[in-house]
Amino acid sequence: MRRHVARAGAGLGALALLAGGLFWFGGGYDRWSTGRLLTSACDGVLPADGVRSVLGERRLKAGDDDSAGSLDGTVASLRVVCGISRDTAKKAGEHAGDGSVTVSINGVPTLDREDRRYESLYPTVPSELPPAPLGQGWNGVFSVGDSPGVAEATTAVLLDCAPGRGDLLVTVSVVVDGYLGDSPLDNPERRTAVARIATDTATNASRRWNCDAALGERLTTAPLPVNQDERVAPADAKGTCSGVIARGKAVARAWESERGTAPLEECVLGNTQDHTTYRLAAHYGPYAEGARHDYTERSGDPDPIASGQRSGVLADGRYWTTATCPGSREPALFTLAPYSDKAKRSEADRAYALSVLKVFAERSAAAHHCAAPAAPTPTTAP
Repeated sequence: MRRHVARAGAGLGALALLAGGLFWFGGGYDRWSTGRLLTSACDGVLPADGVRSVLGERRLKAGDDDSAGSLDGTVASLRVVCGISRDTAKKAGEHAGDGSVTVSINGVPTLDREDRRYESLYPTVPSELPPAPLGQGWNGVFSVGDSPGVAEATTAVLLDCAPGRGDLLVTVSVVVDGYLGDSPLDNPERRTAVARIATDTATNASRRWNCDAALGERLTTAPLPVNQDERVAPADAKGTCSGVIARGKAVARAWESERGTAPLEECVLGNTQDHTTYRLAAHYGPYAEGARHDYTERSGDPDPIASGQRSGVLADGRYWTTATCPGSREPALFTLAPYSDKAKRSEADRAYALSVLKVFAERSAAAHHCAAPAAPTPTTAP
């Protein structure tokens, strides 16, 4: 009898070891540990299935994960950062190459600006060419990088929280490198899966921090921003560059996005060789606040808006103007950066730059239901 019991116990032990081995080598442990990681990262607001759909099903590892402040605080604004990447040592995921997702969640406006004098207030949306409005009810933008073998996308979503609370800015950057052939972001389904991480995170963050924002629709597609080959003559521009007048060989090309609900809009102008000559940007909400900080406080230059000025020229030679917008604590900021030496600009150059900034700012402000911008002036900040 004892022999039978011993044999049965040994058999059960062997089965347990076999099951454990199958669980381990079959990827069960990797999926379990990845699930725990995704559930706890970023204060629990990451869409686990969405991150898996982009980075793969196998083992992932955590990067930076930090949370501080609150949405309705009086001293420090909410700042949450987390990073998830493929564990390449474990040959994770079904896709080739490395991959990572970085998420930043920021309360708007920034309350502790003095403590952050030497850093940007909010994550940037890197783009050589204009980012595209996210659409589908979301106040956001989608931007892609353009490096061989590296697919990089940044999605930013701004949530207008219920009255009496700060707003929320959710920024998600996804990088996949080491792939062969076409960029994964050329595939509409992959591109939408990348952008959806941001909108799903924003949805979870709205609940987590009692933002109670009106949310957009579940994304069914993600826009593909304009590429280098998709320039138009200024006279044919219908989006963010509409109304801009060409200027001989110096301004013969325009790269634009559609006009839509977005907290950041851009128009890039170039010469007949496709070299950039002017870059225009419309900053709303946190992007206006962040631009002012970067152009003045971080560099030690005076902030002309704080002194009551409504338009002028910044110390770096950038032309600017402002407009007040309903429900916004921060005036919208419109800038034009000439790609030319400040000392070599003629009177005709300045007149053209001011006229271009004027039409760009007026059309953007009207689309956002803001007041008419101040007329741009060639006055340098005191």
